Amino acid sequence: MPKIYDYDDYDRCVAQAPAEADAVYCVARTIIKPDQESSLWRLIENFTNDTKRHYRHDHLDRGFCIETCRQLVQSLDVPTAEELFVPKFNIPFPYIINADAFNNVSGDRERYGRLINICQNHALRQRYNLTGYTEIEYCTGPNRVTPVDALDISFLVLSALIALLVIGSTWYDYYTSKPLGNEHYKKDLPCRKTMVLTSFSLVRNWYRLVSRSKDQLNEDLKFFQAIRFFTFCLVVVGHCADLFTATAFANTRDREAEYYSPLGHMLINGSLIVQSFFEMSGFLLSIHFLTTQAKLKRISWSAILVTVAYRYIRLTPAYAFILMLHATWLPKLQDGPLWPRGAEVERNLCRRNWWTNLLYVNNYVNADEPCLQQAWYLACDYQLFTVGLIILVAVTKYKKYVVHIFSISGLTAILIPVLVVYFNHFDGVFVVTLQAERFIYWFDEMYHKIYIPFHTNIGCYIGGVVYGYLYYRIRTSDNKGNRSGFLKFLWYMTVPCGMLTLMISMIFYTNNFEKPSIWISLFFPLHKNAWALFGAIILYGIIYNYNRFIKSVVNFPLFVPLGRLTYCAYISHVFFLKNFFYGTRGIAYFSHVSMYTKVISVIVASYILGAIVALTLEFPISALQKHLLSKQLEKVSKPDPPPANNNVSPPSA
Repeated sequence: MPKIYDYDDYDRCVAQAPAEADAVYCVARTIIKPDQESSLWRLIENFTNDTKRHYRHDHLDRGFCIETCRQLVQSLDVPTAEELFVPKFNIPFPYIINADAFNNVSGDRERYGRLINICQNHALRQRYNLTGYTEIEYCTGPNRVTPVDALDISFLVLSALIALLVIGSTWYDYYTSKPLGNEHYKKDLPCRKTMVLTSFSLVRNWYRLVSRSKDQLNEDLKFFQAIRFFTFCLVVVGHCADLFTATAFANTRDREAEYYSPLGHMLINGSLIVQSFFEMSGFLLSIHFLTTQAKLKRISWSAILVTVAYRYIRLTPAYAFILMLHATWLPKLQDGPLWPRGAEVERNLCRRNWWTNLLYVNNYVNADEPCLQQAWYLACDYQLFTVGLIILVAVTKYKKYVVHIFSISGLTAILIPVLVVYFNHFDGVFVVTLQAERFIYWFDEMYHKIYIPFHTNIGCYIGGVVYGYLYYRIRTSDNKGNRSGFLKFLWYMTVPCGMLTLMISMIFYTNNFEKPSIWISLFFPLHKNAWALFGAIILYGIIYNYNRFIKSVVNFPLFVPLGRLTYCAYISHVFFLKNFFYGTRGIAYFSHVSMYTKVISVIVASYILGAIVALTLEFPISALQKHLLSKQLEKVSKPDPPPANNNVSPPSA
């Protein structure tokens, strides 16, 4: 069968371009024209029909050097060239990124569309005796540089202002520190004006990053920072696997072979790992809320609006800065045959849809034209945070109905995905197909209707809220926990069971069950929310020290700053995914070694940029909130005087 990915040498194309003409290189998509008389076409058709485990081998990615293509077509006589041209026919699947995501595609299609169509059919006819329709996705070249505009300049001005704030605040903090030395940076000062002026101090924020909490509750839950770090690393593994398919690589058959391996499905279905983030968020929200509520006489419904706004102010500035980086200078960093698909599209979509990100609705609005696509999680988590807060306020105000409120929430979390799966005829798991990965799920119906909406991800979050509530109640009455042999056995079996949960998804790739089906609809939320049960067991065992070695590893001091940097590393890692995958010149070779090399590179680079953003934006904004807006929270509740021996405080963000 024809190679799925085949690209002319970009640098040779640029070097051999005539002096009087610009070097032009076009990337196009080819759809092979059905031909039942061809045995090869019948093979392609039969192989492609297994859409869950195979690529569409009638859908090809091609890169053309226009000058080489022009020379070939000029060597053909007119009747042969006319015969090789194939006009567009009915194509029953999404096959190309919309032209308005790129710059000047319509003009390039007029100039080079027919030329490339003939050129590609000449190659297909000679080697495979097939023809197809070829459509330009975009054209690029060394002289096609995106001009600097006002928004680009604005980003530089904003960055300079932040740098000046940091320098000025750091100098002022140093100026006032002389009597106390380093201890000055480690604690708040009695003057609120001074604390506001030192909010951007680099040294003070560094100590905020590396400091350790002194209260017992934070010490007990310190291991959460390690789990955050490891979960982020696993998320990067999944995203790197997606980007291999979305760009170009040579050995596509090896990738297809993984779909026949149970172990391969641990990577293919690893998207379930994001449920760990949701569960941790729900757990910490519950602990934070209940710890705060224990100090207060009452919590009003208005606390929800204030808390949601407080969270918005803390999270959004760092997020907006990275979004602005993608919308301005990302496309100017590199060039190459794939670079416009990764960077130019990102720039244009971020300029068009930035508001959906900053309103945290990008998992519902224009989700098929995403800016920072992996930021769907931030929107989903923000929406789930609001729902979790409503549930906790209700539980606090109507204590007699705690069981009823949690039960209704849990049943709703199961019922909603059941209905979505049933009425949309979906499978019992989120099916990751290679064809969907080629467009990073932009055109995948299941991705839009059940993977990224908050209403289908609520199960693990509610599980985290309930588990946090139970843990808080148990902790205040019994610090020893249940150390029965049965629970320890369950704890040691959790990781194998989690691996089995990922592998069992294979049944939906090897079988086409009749749908809609009640059992498939029920299987989806039960399979997905089993992750919350596994997570609860793991957390319980770590909290109550079921294994001293594992507890010592996850409590290693280095994980404290790494965990605190996870948010900024997460919003930064898309920038490096774009650079490491779309910046390549040639077609890569997929292997686990090459993939994990990129994984490590992305993680390290993300944490470097994440640390810069955290120290100059996230932590300073959080400090400003504390010093300027804390009274707003006091207006919606009346605190009791704290006990003399009170040593409980909410876990750090």
